[in-house]
Amino acid sequence: MILKIMNSDKILYNGKIFYLKAPGLNGYFQILKNHTSFISVLKKGSIKFKNKNKIEQNISVESGLLKVINNLIVILL
Repeated sequence: MILKIMNSDKILYNGKIFYLKAPGLNGYFQILKNHTSFISVLKKGSIKFKNKNKIEQNISVESGLLKVINNLIVILL
């Protein structure tokens, strides 16, 4: 999967990942390879994912929007 995280100023992350865990309005959810198309509003919390080197990374968020389509995850903060 490819993950792109961006805000109005810059791209915070752009690369391959193995999984993603994000804070949705109704609680945390996880996205794995071949996930169905999906859109979610994000609330305050932490986005967690493993990069291509299988190192877990965290990015704190106040709010945002997440979209999944064809193994591409785009997050706008």
